[in-house]
Amino acid sequence: MTPDISYTDRADTSVRPSWRANALYLNDEHRRVFDETKDIPGWQAYGDTYKLYEMAYFVGDVILELGIYGGRSAVVELKGALSNPERALPPQYFGLDLDPKAIRRGYDSLKAASLAERALLYRGTIADFAQEFAIQPTMVFVDADHTYENVKKDLAVLSMILAPGVTVLCHDYTNVENDTGDYGVRRAATEWEQSGYVEFRGIFGCAALFVTTAKCAGAPAARMSDADFEARRDALLRAYGVLPPAPPPAAANDFWRWRAGELERELAEVKASRAYRLAGSLGRAAGKLKTLVPGRARRTGPKAG
Repeated sequence: MTPDISYTDRADTSVRPSWRANALYLNDEHRRVFDETKDIPGWQAYGDTYKLYEMAYFVGDVILELGIYGGRSAVVELKGALSNPERALPPQYFGLDLDPKAIRRGYDSLKAASLAERALLYRGTIADFAQEFAIQPTMVFVDADHTYENVKKDLAVLSMILAPGVTVLCHDYTNVENDTGDYGVRRAATEWEQSGYVEFRGIFGCAALFVTTAKCAGAPAARMSDADFEARRDALLRAYGVLPPAPPPAAANDFWRWRAGELERELAEVKASRAYRLAGSLGRAAGKLKTLVPGRARRTGPKAG
């Protein structure tokens, strides 16, 4: 469902809907989602959060995000997608980042929000991802490397894989770093627009909203099967060390021997930790003090009245 409201002004960053079906706020959660997610690692203006939730509510069937950082936008998007009572299938979120720490932070944020099962986290570029996954996003949030060269590369790949009518939000489009050259988001997005692959639909917070045109030749929207999504999600998390290795496919006795070994390994890691050693030192010190302080004399006579 392509946004049916456009704003040509590029200076107004106020909160405004992009779908006529949205009077201003879609529900109570839409009103409070910024406050509910503001403590998750990441940088967002109120208008960014507002727009991500609105996008996900209407077109969040298959969400693609370039740049996870701390999972803040992922939580917002999945909340928005799940809040639409007319969504026939649960949303699938695909988050990409080159930083291993971002994968861990994002997973922890999603897990804390009880949303981790909806998210597949991938360490790599959009070019790498496109070679491994045949999904067709219904919405995209671009918030990865902000240099001109890398934003341009990301948008070029999106031009090849996205279908017409896909909503794309480019973060940090209005930031002053674009004027100094530290960021190249605005320059790359403007060139993308001028090339005819997208149409501009408005500024919200510090982000610019675009919709892909018929010049984009990607396949129609497609999602992974639930079984494949779950399998690839967990396999990647194990490969990245976020989840523990899967138990080997063996008999029950072999499994429990393997599990006992895993618990012994985890216990050894705890005992080797600095906190465990410090606690042991404090315990020994407390024991020595007890031997130095004389105990209170016991009363042997009648209790004083």
